[in-house]
Amino acid sequence: GFGAQNLINNFISGFIILGERPIQIGDLIEVDGMPGKVEEIGARCTRIRTGENIHILIPNSSFLEKNITNWTLSDNRIRTKILIGVAYGSPVKKVEAALLESVLSNEKILRSPEPFVLFSDFGDNSLVFEVYFWIMIRMVLEKKQIESQVRFEIDQLFRQEGIVIAFPQRDLHFDTDKPLNIQLTGQVPPSKKFLAPDPDQALPQKP
Repeated sequence: GFGAQNLINNFISGFIILGERPIQIGDLIEVDGMPGKVEEIGARCTRIRTGENIHILIPNSSFLEKNITNWTLSDNRIRTKILIGVAYGSPVKKVEAALLESVLSNEKILRSPEPFVLFSDFGDNSLVFEVYFWIMIRMVLEKKQIESQVRFEIDQLFRQEGIVIAFPQRDLHFDTDKPLNIQLTGQVPPSKKFLAPDPDQALPQKP
């Protein structure tokens, strides 16, 4: 009886899924951070295919007990964003224009709703921008592919405009009343030691 509890739970969950239809065949879903496409909904488990072409069988009870992301439940249009940091002193208006141009140059990105850019924060090492845009997904990896294409375009436009993508850095300030005394210590390797000439060995004189 105790051993059959999980089996009965999965059967009942399967009937609930077929009745409420939170997932359907062909939906793009994400379970525990793992994206995949629903291929079959059985009485006990559901089969999904990942982007690596691997089939995974998920118990039906997991769809009722865990948080499931269904990317295409009611619509296959989703909004995504790309976050990027530029160096302090960069022309922020040029940054905004370059980000919008990189997005609008991609044919797979929707023009409506219209993409937009947010100047989100003054970071520790950079000025942080976020560019938002809408796409239509039909495959598991399509979202990542479009985001990768936009990043390539951003890098190219930033190089043309002379905009520097920021990297982590740290400035150190020494508060002292007198100049610092810096000493370099260490042993010199034997091969690097200076050998003084032997006075007993006279050099041959040229005629």
